[in-house]
Amino acid sequence: MTDVVLPCLDEAAALPWVLSRIPVGYRAIVADNGSTDGSSRIAERLGAIVVHVPQRGFGAAAHAGLLAATAEVVCFVDA
Repeated sequence: MTDVVLPCLDEAAALPWVLSRIPVGYRAIVADNGSTDGSSRIAERLGAIVVHVPQRGFGAAAHAGLLAATAEVVCFVDA
């Protein structure tokens, strides 16, 4: 399995498109950096694992997503 980490801040409009293109056998991990547009709910509804990251910043979100990953292979995608 491969984990796909998506650092996220207010990406509700982009998440459905991005998550629908992650191949079967890959696991989406959305590292939500304090979104106020419902990004977390959308990601969960679409089957992603959601990690809530209280510390702001791309690096903090990417790091939290990496810590949540369990696969041998982890890749990062910008939503």
